[in-house]
Amino acid sequence: MTIEITLIGTGVAMPQPHRVQSGILVNLDSPVLFDCGSGVLPRLLDYAAIGHVFLTHLHLDHVADVMSLIKAKWLCGSHDLQIYGPSGTREWLSRVFDAYPYMLGKMNIEVFEMADQDRVPIGRYEIICVRTAHGMPSLGYGIADEEGCVRVVYSGDTEPIKSIAALASGADLLIHECSFPDSVPDVTNHTTPRMLGGMMVGIAVGRIILTHLYPHTIGIE
Repeated sequence: MTIEITLIGTGVAMPQPHRVQSGILVNLDSPVLFDCGSGVLPRLLDYAAIGHVFLTHLHLDHVADVMSLIKAKWLCGSHDLQIYGPSGTREWLSRVFDAYPYMLGKMNIEVFEMADQDRVPIGRYEIICVRTAHGMPSLGYGIADEEGCVRVVYSGDTEPIKSIAALASGADLLIHECSFPDSVPDVTNHTTPRMLGGMMVGIAVGRIILTHLYPHTIGIE
């Protein structure tokens, strides 16, 4: 069972000419979007088809295009959207709508606040939520196939944490943030290559893709 993954955005809050902010598109029979930072919407070829959005946390570089996606879907007559995220997601979206009251009632939006080990069925697949370490409510996600095997893991923003390592054990792919090179001192709430290597000692995973790259990494990616 092949899972098609497109890295829409691998950047951060600081603009970079060759990267936009966080966003990963995964085809699970239907398209599912993980994070939706600034610049993600224009890169989505079929935004109208997206029915599920999973947010890792509520920092702006992971959610900035959510309202733009909502309006774009409304304008093309695609009115249904389910949004999943950590605690605080419902209040955050309510406040965004307060700033754009003309959008109230235009869409059929369901918001689900997820916790550690919660699971969401999506077609033949299941999304597994795990707690991460980012100084605020935050989640990582695993994608399990119909046999219950975790195939793909996305860390979101986090320090190295056992929950992600355990979820990724035996997976085909781990997409993990690696915000800064090892030369940046005293990194917290994020991960460096050395920190990631330490976390993955003894963990077998098919491939690791690094994302959420600050300009500090240019030239040494």
